[in-house]
Amino acid sequence: MSVIASDAVKGRMLKIKFGELIGRIGGLEAAASFCRVGKSTLARYASIVQADAECFAPIDVVRDLEALAGEPIVTATLCGMADGVFVAVPNSPPGTGDLLTMMSALSSEFNDTTRVVCDGLVDGNFCANDAAKLERELDDAIRVAVGMRALARSIHGGER
Repeated sequence: MSVIASDAVKGRMLKIKFGELIGRIGGLEAAASFCRVGKSTLARYASIVQADAECFAPIDVVRDLEALAGEPIVTATLCGMADGVFVAVPNSPPGTGDLLTMMSALSSEFNDTTRVVCDGLVDGNFCANDAAKLERELDDAIRVAVGMRALARSIHGGER
């Protein structure tokens, strides 16, 4: 796929995800009441017709609407396009007394991850279903690790 085609596909995906974000909020009218642009402009941001191909939502609009939706629908897509994964950092890290609890939880998550891999390999065929289970377990482990990271950062005074 050429770079131009790839960019067009990525742009279309962002517009589709922005449309999903609008839908999650309850539609154009609801979304317009929570951001700085009106319904017709929001509709253009989600439109996949050629005339609107270069019309994308500004980041502050995406930020405001994702906060309202409670899910980083567009941001997660952008992370994927950058070969990354979106992982939310807790707004307030747990207290230092929770460090051992979190370490135990992380150890448990890694044990669960190992179990899923072993279960998937029992029949000699690690299939798509096994991979989906593994991904869910890894997501859980990542969430616990990010919580621990936030705690460590809050202790040494680093930025979020």
